[in-house]
Amino acid sequence: MKKLAAQASTLAFVVLALVLGWYAWEHYTRAPWTRDARVRADVVTLSADVSGRITELRVEDNQHVNKGDLLLVIDPARYTLAVEHARRAVEVARASEGLAQAQIVSSQALLKQRQSEEQRRRTLKQGFAISGEEWEKSSTDVAVAQAELMRGQSDLTLALANSQLAVAALTQAELDLERTRIHAPVSGYVTNLLTRQGDYASSGVALLALVDSSSFHVSGYFEETKLPRIHIGSPVHIALMSGETFEGKVQSIAYAITDRENAPGSRLLANVNPSYTWVKLAQRVPVRIEIDPGYAGKDTLRAGTTATVTVRE
Repeated sequence: MKKLAAQASTLAFVVLALVLGWYAWEHYTRAPWTRDARVRADVVTLSADVSGRITELRVEDNQHVNKGDLLLVIDPARYTLAVEHARRAVEVARASEGLAQAQIVSSQALLKQRQSEEQRRRTLKQGFAISGEEWEKSSTDVAVAQAELMRGQSDLTLALANSQLAVAALTQAELDLERTRIHAPVSGYVTNLLTRQGDYASSGVALLALVDSSSFHVSGYFEETKLPRIHIGSPVHIALMSGETFEGKVQSIAYAITDRENAPGSRLLANVNPSYTWVKLAQRVPVRIEIDPGYAGKDTLRAGTTATVTVRE
């Protein structure tokens, strides 16, 4: 009797071990969860469109700013002078345009007068009241007046073009002056601020980074064997290494990852690694997870921190 009881106990332990083993295998190889996840956020890198000395720095490191807030000011003195110079150039160009228009009006009046004289002298010539030489002189005067009118029209065309160029230069100067004041394009947090008041800002060189506070999400890197059980819209439980927990949902799944075994070779031909290992590790595919908008601690998240993600089936 005792022997049967021992055999039954042994069998029960074996069955339990098999069940637990199967559960562990299913959980670690098939269940859609991962410890390899990170909190992510979009980072806007701000740089100056114009060069100059930074005269005002309105923010501090790790400060929260709202969209449209003034972050820093680049010395506007020379850009203000450029605007004034461009405005004077516009005035000069428009004055030249007006002068050319007046010249055309004058040339048109003179041409009309010369044509009237030529017509009158032609009539007199037909009656032999004047010589042919006098009529030819009136015809020459008409041709000269026509040439003056054409030159005036060309001068007006040039004046109009110069006026348009001057207006464009003024617009550019005003835009440069406006861009001496750098505003926040999004609401977020200034991070790792190294720029200081008095630094020289060069056009196109990054000055500060702004973490978009509305873009926080979680990127989970799931093994490819677990992807069949992950679907867009599936609820997700997220646990940070610091202890916070909150909910979310699957927003999207990446469609491609880098194939490190197939680097481009010469003439763009495939250069496949010939080595083969007996153990093949499952590739990890990024899954973007949207954080529950109702999570009260969303404003305290830090991009780059580690998380464990479990997809609830």
